[in-house]
Amino acid sequence: MMWSICKQAQMHPIEKMGRALLCALLVFTVAGPINAQEDWRYTVRPQDTISGVTSQYLKSDITWPLLARYNQLVNPDSIQPGQQLRIPYKWLSMKQSHAQLVTFSGQVRIQVTESTWRNAQPGDTIQIGQSIHVGPLSSALLQFADASQLVMQPDTRVTMDTLSTYADGFMVDTQLRLQAGRVEVHANPQARKGQKFQVVTPAAVASVRGTQFLVEVQQLQTVQQTMTGQVEFQTAQGSVLVPQGFGSAVKPGEKPSEPERVKPAPVFVQPRSKVTDFPITFHWQEQQDVQAWSAQVGRDRQMAQLLSTQVKASPHIDAGILDNGTYVLRAWGLDARGIPGQIGIHEFEVSIPRALHGPAIQLKPDYFSNDRLALQLQPLPAGRKYLLQVTKDAEGRQPVWHQLDPGTALTVPAPTGFTEPHFLWIWIY
Repeated sequence: MMWSICKQAQMHPIEKMGRALLCALLVFTVAGPINAQEDWRYTVRPQDTISGVTSQYLKSDITWPLLARYNQLVNPDSIQPGQQLRIPYKWLSMKQSHAQLVTFSGQVRIQVTESTWRNAQPGDTIQIGQSIHVGPLSSALLQFADASQLVMQPDTRVTMDTLSTYADGFMVDTQLRLQAGRVEVHANPQARKGQKFQVVTPAAVASVRGTQFLVEVQQLQTVQQTMTGQVEFQTAQGSVLVPQGFGSAVKPGEKPSEPERVKPAPVFVQPRSKVTDFPITFHWQEQQDVQAWSAQVGRDRQMAQLLSTQVKASPHIDAGILDNGTYVLRAWGLDARGIPGQIGIHEFEVSIPRALHGPAIQLKPDYFSNDRLALQLQPLPAGRKYLLQVTKDAEGRQPVWHQLDPGTALTVPAPTGFTEPHFLWIWIY
């Protein structure tokens, strides 16, 4: 079966609106794993009957005698466990599905109507035609009907174009539109046949059969990297098959670049598994032809609970002021095309005795003179230090600046673009 991206027949009205922009950018046909030249093969289970299989998995206008004739069954009343029945894909019944928001961190919003958005809640469902937006320093983990998972990175927006299940959930057709940002996908983890998972961007389409991969929209360019399996990366000008450990890049109106081997994962230099003092810093080895480094800190390996993300010119990160607990550091290189390299992962624990020196202080713009705020604190006992931190929020989840061991004469610079109140935290450690 050929799936036309701009086909409007039998389409939900919301889906039609959601695809209007896409059709202006991409006018071509994408071939997915569901193919009319192949049959779905159903393995007969104990207690199955030909009429039961027909009523459960096939469209209402497909009768059991038709299925029996197609399989040339001599005795339709007697099908045996383990026997395989061939069924054309176009005969299978279809239902609309949804994506579920498993977990998230930071600011995540879901589209309710074309012009209305609301803050997300764990367990929310996103329907066909709806969008989900992840804000700065935020992330979200979505799960689909076939247990495929998608992690949305900061400043990412995804629209659900197709969420269909066939044959009572045996096959799933998922098409997402990535309008901005970066997504990491683990598609078809159960390795079922006939599954379809596509990510459409303004420049290309990434199609998979069961793999782990990432897609990122960088202004007008789309980059793709395959972690396991293989991905078909396609535009109207041509397509390439991107195998494991390779990546490709493309701009609108071009053919995807030939797959190139991505940079290996960074090698961390004597990383601490337990951090007992500030600063919380990590370093890794330089790599040839790496133009920049991305580094993230979160609560889990997928970064569904993301805490910070940075792009660095040199191979190191200062993780800032983390609470005591366990964390995961991820880092990868970016080549001249912007294609991300393999991800290096390091797990660590923070255990630093500290205490707040009074409550957080709300900072208003008029507190600053010459873009600085001066404070004088009492001297501390030997071996103790002050730690300053400024955050956007009263909960301390959005850090913007910190300084270690500033002495007792403290100087706090005005945050960049300082128009709303911020909060100053003074720690002793």
